[in-house]
Amino acid sequence: MNGRFIGITVAKDLRRRLADPAALVMWFGLPLAIGAMILALSSAGDGAGPRGRLLVADEDESFVSGMLAGAAGQGPLGELFDVTPVDRDEGRRIVDAGDASALLILPAGLQEAVLGEGAVEIRLVTNPAQRILPGMLEEALEIVVEAAFYGERVLGEPARRIADGPPPDSDFFSNDTIVELSTTINTRLRELGDTLSPPVLTVEHVAPDDSDASGTPGFGDLGLIVLPGVIFMSILFIGQGLSSDVWEEKRFGTLRRAVFAPPSMSAFLAGKLLAGAGLVGAAALVGVAVGAVFFDLPLPQAPLAIVWTTFAGVALLVYFVLLQLVASSPRAGNVLTTLVVFPAMMLGGSFFPFEAMPAWMAAIGRWTPNGIAVVRLKEIVAAAPDAAGLLTAALAIGLPALAAGALCGWLLRGAFLMR
Repeated sequence: MNGRFIGITVAKDLRRRLADPAALVMWFGLPLAIGAMILALSSAGDGAGPRGRLLVADEDESFVSGMLAGAAGQGPLGELFDVTPVDRDEGRRIVDAGDASALLILPAGLQEAVLGEGAVEIRLVTNPAQRILPGMLEEALEIVVEAAFYGERVLGEPARRIADGPPPDSDFFSNDTIVELSTTINTRLRELGDTLSPPVLTVEHVAPDDSDASGTPGFGDLGLIVLPGVIFMSILFIGQGLSSDVWEEKRFGTLRRAVFAPPSMSAFLAGKLLAGAGLVGAAALVGVAVGAVFFDLPLPQAPLAIVWTTFAGVALLVYFVLLQLVASSPRAGNVLTTLVVFPAMMLGGSFFPFEAMPAWMAAIGRWTPNGIAVVRLKEIVAAAPDAAGLLTAALAIGLPALAAGALCGWLLRGAFLMR
């Protein structure tokens, strides 16, 4: 008898929910909508970054100017700029039209000024509509000027001989000249050995840790970081919406008839929770499908993720039903559950992942019922579930939910019905 009554209650509740497509769209569409936004943000950050266009007007056409122009297209600057040779007037027109980041003018006499005692002005004409890339060029150019000044003081004489090229009657330097130049350069550098080496600063590259101590995925996978919280945001909305159904049952008189019917009130409550489990499981399926399609959620972990989310979601539904039963009216119940649901989302990792929260807030949030569920779901989708931790979390969520369910049954049979 109880089994048939539970089945009828489940079918009745599911039919009523299917008759309200607007609520279903909100509950089931939330993971899809936010997942799409996360995907868009992730895709926007996967590119090579902004690139600028640097125009170079080489009016000196010398060894030094050629090295300077070539350096602009190599190394870190080469990753940021496409270098195009132009003449001065053409470069001006392009920059004025806003089609380039900057124009670098290397004037005639540059090599003579760098290797001799003259002076020239290297001009950098920037696009006023751009700030960051031209600013990086200005910084790099200042470093080049400083390096040229000190380099000329140290290696000016051999550099001038190399720039002047071999004698007019030969296409190559003689062996003696090459040995002499190499010896001179080596001697100058050895004299500065105590200054240049060891360096004053030592730079050590440390790769960031892509996972925290709990084994959850790191920031390298934004989708799997945010998705568990988004799924439980949807679950919290579903729990809040379904919990108010006890007031509808009371208003239509079905609750009073259920009290005096042969099946127990526990069977009635079990039917409503099973119907809720079906909707929660469907929402979990949608969320996990989003993770599998867009964020490479491991398919072997999908069944466990759905089961865990459904279990935790039903426990949250029981808590919301209890809040409705202790409220004095439907309006008070809605206010009470709203006062709970939004702080729960904020602290429980739905609005912001725990990794982005202040440490004190994350520490509190991980102990909320939905926070416990989110942490374990992250471990599942990261293919690193901890069986002992999962069992502990199930007990931490499930045992209070059993007590809350028993209290709900008692309130449905007495105090709630008599109001």
